[in-house]
Amino acid sequence: MASHTPVLFTLDGLVYQLDAPPRARGPRSVCRVRLAEHPTDAGFRDRVDLFAFASRQKCARRIADAFGRQVSEVLGHLALIVDATERAASDTPTQPAELSPERRAAADALLARPGLLERAAEAMSALGFVGEEAIKRLAYLVATSRLLRKPLSAIFMAPSGCGKSELLEITARLMPADAVEFLSRISPAALYYAGPNALRHKLVLVDEHAGATESDYAIRTLQSKGFLRLAVPVKGRTEPFSVHGPISLMSSTTSTDLNPENLSRCLELCLDTSPEQTRRVHKAQRSAWAGDAQALCVEVWRDAQALLEPLEVVIPFAHELTFPARTPHDRRGNQKLLGLVAAHALLCQRTRQRDRAGRVVALGEDYAVVHALLAPTLAAPDLSGRASQAVALLSERAEPLDRRSVASALGWSYNTAKKALAELVSLELATLTDAGPPARYRPLGRPSGNDLWLTTPAHFA
Repeated sequence: MASHTPVLFTLDGLVYQLDAPPRARGPRSVCRVRLAEHPTDAGFRDRVDLFAFASRQKCARRIADAFGRQVSEVLGHLALIVDATERAASDTPTQPAELSPERRAAADALLARPGLLERAAEAMSALGFVGEEAIKRLAYLVATSRLLRKPLSAIFMAPSGCGKSELLEITARLMPADAVEFLSRISPAALYYAGPNALRHKLVLVDEHAGATESDYAIRTLQSKGFLRLAVPVKGRTEPFSVHGPISLMSSTTSTDLNPENLSRCLELCLDTSPEQTRRVHKAQRSAWAGDAQALCVEVWRDAQALLEPLEVVIPFAHELTFPARTPHDRRGNQKLLGLVAAHALLCQRTRQRDRAGRVVALGEDYAVVHALLAPTLAAPDLSGRASQAVALLSERAEPLDRRSVASALGWSYNTAKKALAELVSLELATLTDAGPPARYRPLGRPSGNDLWLTTPAHFA
């Protein structure tokens, strides 16, 4: 029988010992826990699958009960242990690999070509993520923004099976491996113990936002302040832990009940749930199985991103841009708009001029690209992204619309349209004109099309 070296961690006065490094889809680990100040005590013993949340949560509750700790604190310890053992076992280098002259030349050539964002969207399509033309371009810009002083974040909303996880994975495939962190087991403690520079200018991916609920405050702090600090007692002394950002966060969710403080910091993007999009996905799936899938060199995209410099960006025409100024929520909305313009200019830094301070100078075409992507998705104050799109559609139509008509026009499922219209009615922005069936809705008050407030690209022509 093969022997294994025990895994030992001391965290917040608790000593965790595993009989062997945990493995995904491997046997359960024997976990022993005792107080650091009582090395001879038998302590706590349990078997746990650290890669299964239900098993990990059950074990955390038992440990918390045995030692008078908070369950969230113990979950953080277990998440840290899994993360540390995964990193130790990973073959992925922690430092970026030196590019060969041939690879560097290919990446330089890509960065010098026009229409980089369009090419990135085509690359994502070649990797199997078809349709969603605006969504995938925005995802790529958010990922690129990790290099900015104030990166962007996004949350992708859709029912199960709509491609949210695939979007995150394909975006990550086009990024350097050392620039991406998958965090599927976020807990408050795990973020604080990640390491000083483990997340600096990283693209942080959370596959299901529900997995980050307990860490909402820590995530908001990293997004807004760019750092985390925690002081904990370790063996009779206070030891500080620091994590430096900034981070670009991308997550997905099926939930409609999310922390509004977190949503205000993110681009809230709804995926296409229409039958037309499903047919596009079917076609791509058949092409893949038929061997017709388009070949793509992912390496050159990763290398190109690795060669991008984390430069400051200046938008000389920023004073000419307009944005709604109705509530404090619009302050962050304006910042998202400017951040996307900066991200596009940063992506195209090889074809942009620099000012005397060495900053990348954004052009009107950077704004034009972002305007086309962002205008349809900007939420009105106190409205979700989907409700904002629904009220804009109702305002455009002369006749009242039923739920299925809204769903068809916006590429949504029936339930998504139903929830959006119910939100509008509750806020007195829409009303029932006919109880039906089918129920029909018309808007109340002023139309909320975003072009009423955003400067048009023609202004810079």
